[in-house]
Amino acid sequence: MNFYTIRYSKFRADLCKMEMEYLFGQELKEKYFFSDRLIEPSRSPFIKERISVIYEGDSLDSLVEQVLENHLAAENFKVIYPDYEDASEHYQDRLQSERELGAAIDGEADIRHPQIIFGVTHVGCRWYFGMYTRNDYLWHHHDNKTHTYSNSLDFRVARSLVNIGVGADTTQTVIDPCCGIGTVLIEALSMGIDARGYEINAPVAYGAQKNLSFFGYPDVITSGDMHTIEEHFDVSIVDIPYGIYSAVTAEEQLEIIRTARRISDRMVLVTFENMDDMIREAGFELKSKVEVSKGQFARYVNVCE
Repeated sequence: MNFYTIRYSKFRADLCKMEMEYLFGQELKEKYFFSDRLIEPSRSPFIKERISVIYEGDSLDSLVEQVLENHLAAENFKVIYPDYEDASEHYQDRLQSERELGAAIDGEADIRHPQIIFGVTHVGCRWYFGMYTRNDYLWHHHDNKTHTYSNSLDFRVARSLVNIGVGADTTQTVIDPCCGIGTVLIEALSMGIDARGYEINAPVAYGAQKNLSFFGYPDVITSGDMHTIEEHFDVSIVDIPYGIYSAVTAEEQLEIIRTARRISDRMVLVTFENMDDMIREAGFELKSKVEVSKGQFARYVNVCE
């Protein structure tokens, strides 16, 4: 069993809930939850940390007893009580919990440079202790792309879209047939996912290729028309071109969705307006939809099968 904490802004609450549903297969009700699924916190822009539970009990003393009875040993370790929004313990109580469990572990602690980190928390009437893993947020450097444009997806939203698309299974294949400057591809590749991209605008495709190279990822982008794609993928992620920024007609938008239906089993579609009828006309079933804000604009994330 694993204990996770999450955080999100009010503008991204619905997107976070959608991502957690597809990553963990459960509805998000609080800013913490338990799951049997072992997901690396750094996969998500919303997961803050994880405790993989080793011992649980009805009191802190019961955890200390289990640590002593099982002769838990570690060197250069640290014990952390996560300070998440819904934590029920006060600061001094959290410190005391850390001290008592740390004293029970056989070995030398290293508060500043630990090699092993344990976590403890109190939820409801139960206490939990285990291995602690924090989101390293290394993917934040993806915001420093060499080529950008104003209408591109926020890299955190793109990372969430990939997680919504593949869920817990990173062996699935992903196609971004309108990949722009490659934001979705960068996030997918950073997770070790087999992802490909197409971009019909040659200068934009070149910028995307330079972005991938800048971050050390392979060139998986084809400068060409998505409608010529013959391979089949598990998931397509489509940030559909829109009239405000691109000279694209409604019929062309429909053809994009139809091609996504042909080349993929599922689609995560980002739109500027309600396209429910177009999604159904292309042969997809709309499974869920949320709104994501970016400045004064709203986008809709549609999950289709």
